Amino acid sequence: MIEKGICMADGKTGAIILAAGRSVHMEELKPMLRMGQTTMIQREIDTIRQAGISPIVVVTGYQADVLERHISHRGAVCIRNKRYETSQMYGSICMGLRHIQKKADRVLLFPADVPMITADTIEKMAQAPGSMAVPVCQGKKGHPVMLSKEVFGHILTYRGGKGLRGAMDAWGEGVREIEVEDPGVLLDTNTKMDYESLLAYEKDRQKRGELAFRASISLSREEECFSALTADFLEAVAESGSMLGACQIRDISYSKGWKMLKIAEAQLGIQFLERQTGGSKGGFSVLTPDGKAFLEKFRRMEAAVQAAAEAAFEKIFLEPEEEEKEDTDGREINAF
Repeated sequence: MIEKGICMADGKTGAIILAAGRSVHMEELKPMLRMGQTTMIQREIDTIRQAGISPIVVVTGYQADVLERHISHRGAVCIRNKRYETSQMYGSICMGLRHIQKKADRVLLFPADVPMITADTIEKMAQAPGSMAVPVCQGKKGHPVMLSKEVFGHILTYRGGKGLRGAMDAWGEGVREIEVEDPGVLLDTNTKMDYESLLAYEKDRQKRGELAFRASISLSREEECFSALTADFLEAVAESGSMLGACQIRDISYSKGWKMLKIAEAQLGIQFLERQTGGSKGGFSVLTPDGKAFLEKFRRMEAAVQAAAEAAFEKIFLEPEEEEKEDTDGREINAF
C-alpha cells in the first residue's frame, strides 16, 4: 500500500552510505564518477546535508584511502569494512548501523551510486511513518530505505542469510511505501549504460532550468571563529576520542586542527575540549558540556538558516512570477 499521508517523525535522522564494494561491471571507482563539476558521492553527501540529515556515515572498503581523501571535507565520517571482498552489502549495513545506532533515532540507507535523489525526497523519507519505509516512484521501489530505532537490534541480529530484504521481511510488520515524484530514487549506476542514462537525465534536468541550492554559515567576532568545518572537527573529536583521530577522519593536519580549536576558544570564550595527554592509557579528548551545548546550538542554527534560505530560494527562483496586467488605458498595473 502506498502511503500518501506523511506524519512528522520525532528524533534525529542519520544516513549510511554504502561505498565498500567493487563494481563487477565497471572498472572505475563508481562513487568517484564525474557528475558535472562534482562526483556521484560528493553530490550525494551534499544533498543529504542539504536535507538536514546528520550524522552521515560512509562505509568504505575498495580503494578506501582514495575515496576517504576524496570526501574528507564533506562532513561525513568514514568507517572501513576491511572484509569488503568477502562480505555482502549486508555486512556494511550492519557496520554502519552499529556505528550510528546511539547517535540517531532513524537511519536512511543509501548506495553510493544514487546521486540524483532530491533533498525534498530525503526530507520526506526522514519523516516517513512506521519502522521501515521505502520510496515509490512510477510504481517502482527505490532508495533510500528508512529504518527506525526499534528495528536496529533486529537488523543487527538477523541470521537468515537473505540480507537486508530478508531481515525486513522477517520483521513481520511490513514496509511502508512512500509515494514520491522523484525519478532519482530509481536511478542507480550498475553498468556503463546506467551511467550514460544518469548523465543524460542530469543534462535534461539542467536544460529544464532546475537549480541546486547550498548554504553555509560561519560565526565571527574579530575574525571568523566557528564554521561548519569547526563543527565537523569537534564532532570527529567526539567520535574518535582524540584530536589526532579527528584530524585523520577530517584529513587535515594536526596543526590546522589545533589552530582552528584555539581560534574558536579564544574568540568565543568557551573551552570546547577537555584534553588529557600521555599516561598509561594514552591521551584523550572529550567535548566539555559547554562545548557540546554550543555545538548543538550551531547545528540548530545551521538547520534553521538552511530551511529559511531554502524557502527563499524556492520563492525567488522556482515559483513562477506573477504576470502584469494592463488597465483599459494600456497602462501596466501590478497583479494582486
